[in-house]
Amino acid sequence: MLGHLVDVQTQDGIKLHGFLSSASGDRSWIWLVIHGVNGNFYGSTLLSELGHCVQGLGHDALLVNTRGHDLATFGSADYPARMGSMFETISDGQVDLAAWIRFCKQLGYQNIGCIAHSLGAVKVSYALAHAERVAALDLARFVAVSPPRLNTELLLNDSAKREVFDQQLQEARAWCDKGFPHHIMRVRFPLANWVSAETFLDKYGSGQKYDYFAYWSEINVPTLWVFGQQEVRHGSVNFRDMDQHLLNAFESGNHGAHRLSVIPEADHSYRGKRDLLNAAIGDWIRSDS
Repeated sequence: MLGHLVDVQTQDGIKLHGFLSSASGDRSWIWLVIHGVNGNFYGSTLLSELGHCVQGLGHDALLVNTRGHDLATFGSADYPARMGSMFETISDGQVDLAAWIRFCKQLGYQNIGCIAHSLGAVKVSYALAHAERVAALDLARFVAVSPPRLNTELLLNDSAKREVFDQQLQEARAWCDKGFPHHIMRVRFPLANWVSAETFLDKYGSGQKYDYFAYWSEINVPTLWVFGQQEVRHGSVNFRDMDQHLLNAFESGNHGAHRLSVIPEADHSYRGKRDLLNAAIGDWIRSDS
């Protein structure tokens, strides 16, 4: 993918970087493509292929970092900032998304869409439904690719992992109570990772605050929810049967422009099935154009 590096500064002074690639030279459509946990804009083949997908429709692509990119990074605003997935707060995604949208508007784009994977999709969905800290997030369309449900009670109901998860919650609370919120923990569930006590509680110990199933109906832009068949049939408890749950919710409520697609035989990373993923996204974009 040919293009050039760009950067923005968020409202709270954090510098973020991205990669802008133009398909047609006009400023009709651009799509923000956002990584998941531990990820970044330059190391993900999935993000690159999603960028190629929208370029195949004649739209521009902007692959971007949030402040939660990579495992741990360092940012300098008015004060030193711990960043990366070990230290992120999901609600900060509102500020990051607003900075990238503002950047696209300054370039003169008429329509801005967003495709976000995994935790990135949680950040964007939360931002769209709870735009509390920033001005209106002016997105024309949103594709949420495999967002996990971040729901404390749901995770505690996993019969095989509830004991491990409860121990991790208690450990994280203990470190925060002792005044060490940035203590790094090695956790095993719901995702094997290294994470600070404070961030673990924000992501997994905040009840249903970040559970998109609780607020999806507040997202007022046309949205495509995409999952891999393997993750919704055989995945962990925060993915299991989410397609069926969302379809039931769509049928019982006012789902507006929300749509659902399940990619046959695909896992969370869509290995070997990205042509099907891109086709589903492309068909939805064309149908709503």
